[in-house]
Amino acid sequence: MTERLTGSSFPKWLGSTVLLVFVAGCSSTSSSESNGNSQPDNYLIGAGAADITGPVVDVPFTGYSQPTHIAAGIHTRLTARAFIIGELESDRRLVLVTTDLLNVSQEIRLSVLDNLAASFGDLYTLDNVVISATHTHSSPGGYRHDGAYREQYFEAVVAGVTRAVEAAHQNLGPGRILLGEAEVVDAGVNRSAVAYDQNPEAERAQYSNDTDKEMTLLKFVMEDDSIGVLTWFAVHPTSLTFNNSLVSADHKGFAAVEMENSLRGQPGVADDFVAAFAQSNCGDVTGNLNLDNTGPGVDDYDSARIIGERQLDAARMLFDSASKPLSGELDVRLTLVDFTDLEVGDDFTGGGAQRTCFPAYGYAFAGGSTEDGGGHPLFEEGLLERDPSIDALVDLVLDPPPVSDALRECQAPKPILYRKTRQAALPIGVARVGQLALVIVPSEVTTMSGRRMRATVREALGEEVSHVVIAGYSNDYAGYITTPEEYAVQQYEGGHTLFGPWTLPAFQQELARVATALADGDSLPGSAEQDDLRGVAESSPLGNEYDEAPVDGDFGEITRQPNASYSPGDVLSVVLRTGHPDSVFPRSADFVSIRRLSDDQWSTVATEADWETQLRWSQPSRVIPPYDPLDPFAAPPAPINEAFSVEIRWQVPEEAAPGTYVLVFVGSQRPAGSEAVPFSVETQSFEIAN
Repeated sequence: MTERLTGSSFPKWLGSTVLLVFVAGCSSTSSSESNGNSQPDNYLIGAGAADITGPVVDVPFTGYSQPTHIAAGIHTRLTARAFIIGELESDRRLVLVTTDLLNVSQEIRLSVLDNLAASFGDLYTLDNVVISATHTHSSPGGYRHDGAYREQYFEAVVAGVTRAVEAAHQNLGPGRILLGEAEVVDAGVNRSAVAYDQNPEAERAQYSNDTDKEMTLLKFVMEDDSIGVLTWFAVHPTSLTFNNSLVSADHKGFAAVEMENSLRGQPGVADDFVAAFAQSNCGDVTGNLNLDNTGPGVDDYDSARIIGERQLDAARMLFDSASKPLSGELDVRLTLVDFTDLEVGDDFTGGGAQRTCFPAYGYAFAGGSTEDGGGHPLFEEGLLERDPSIDALVDLVLDPPPVSDALRECQAPKPILYRKTRQAALPIGVARVGQLALVIVPSEVTTMSGRRMRATVREALGEEVSHVVIAGYSNDYAGYITTPEEYAVQQYEGGHTLFGPWTLPAFQQELARVATALADGDSLPGSAEQDDLRGVAESSPLGNEYDEAPVDGDFGEITRQPNASYSPGDVLSVVLRTGHPDSVFPRSADFVSIRRLSDDQWSTVATEADWETQLRWSQPSRVIPPYDPLDPFAAPPAPINEAFSVEIRWQVPEEAAPGTYVLVFVGSQRPAGSEAVPFSVETQSFEIAN
């Protein structure tokens, strides 16, 4: 029986805006009891984290496909968080990495594995490493080899993920994993109800909601200390819309950092505690609860904070109450499947043998998700008829490869915008940790698609598995997976379902094959050929060739000092002159540190990793225009070598201690024909009062 917590049942820290339904036990326990100290150690466990922040200026964001959505600064840093699970009596391992990125690529995974092999031999391989993305739309592009590639950024991501896994490996020890489950309300809504409602009424009647509101949490406990938590909850990180120009981990990053900061140093918690908020089947789920590209807050950042807090509150409650230990076999099967022209049997289509298609994008893909801001003004969701004038314009602007009549018929009723030029095999898999199973796919899975996938895998694995989680955005990226019924009405998600109407049945078929092999203890036959574009894609450099000296000042000159004093809730603003922030990349130091004087010692209380800070760079002669519907194909202005000004904003936290503070900024300037020269500058001191 589930218990709905309302009214006075809520702890004070939870707030009144979140309603949770607990599946796990909810009794009050001490830190020792909540860590499951009476339970045996069932697994080897380890957790680690590392920075993967990329360039912060002059690099396009790619999540919204808006040509003028260009990075101009940083709101939070981006992080890779890794967990390793192993068997106590064997070398069998499973690595789960969550990254604050839009998606990952096979090239990232291959390079990480190369690095791990140099240190650990064949312990971590293609057969047991899963690298996933939270899907934040405010991480810059450029790390993938199939776009505007930046080698330095790719290498920084690879290095960060490697360091996170290495840290988890170094921390390995016997421990236990506790499972908690809760329902989180008001953290996401279905943005494609028109499509969801096409699913059979009898199927929809099995569920009380048109999104999956369950959060699954794994609590990792070693000896007396919790070393980390890994959660899955389905909601798109689009609270920061395409109006945001600052690099950010969005709401899942907020929840992760806040949970880490609030628990580290507490009794029963490791000092390097890691909290990862991973993604699940959020293909049609948005945190923009008003369905008009706005969320519950007063602005994008406030909305992201609120959606993050609602996930955080659930995770904190589960952290305190999780008591169900995972026990049993650890095993994983990962493989590569070519989903192009794949025959799908009647068991999964319900209508005889069918075939998938060569991947292609539909008109609705260009229309974007209306509820998350929409896309190109020439398109909209629900377009089902081919328009010769649109095709002619696309041919003129994009010069895409020709589309055959056979492909159009295969992809119907999707009117094809353009087809891909190539398609690699895709990584999929199933992992089992005791009674928990993970469905590992590279795609954005809609709510009902995820439910069908889970049922398929649960049936193949049998009764020993009681809980199945979709781990989307894993090991590569392959667009969306919609049900055939959802595909038929061509909302945005259907237009971005690449392999045609039988995409979901094809994934179900292949996942059933993988899960059956896992259940039977069988190995999988040779998989499709691994794709690898390393060494092939051309790279563009980061930063400026040089930084021109300011015409009316010097690098490091502070043109706006902080006020003499502030109160909690006030916003501090400092402006100074600097060079291009990415001329030194990757960085070994924070851009900004806010320091407090205590006992004659300065200690850092905030950096750009904290939610309350924002850094925005600008050049007087260069303005990036907003997206212009009248000129949707316009390219952003090219970078120039002019000196930058950077504005640093810090909203003083409500819990900020009174005292004397300073702000320290570390920048650089690159003279012509020379390497970048770092500098550090400190503001005048300021007071924070009660």
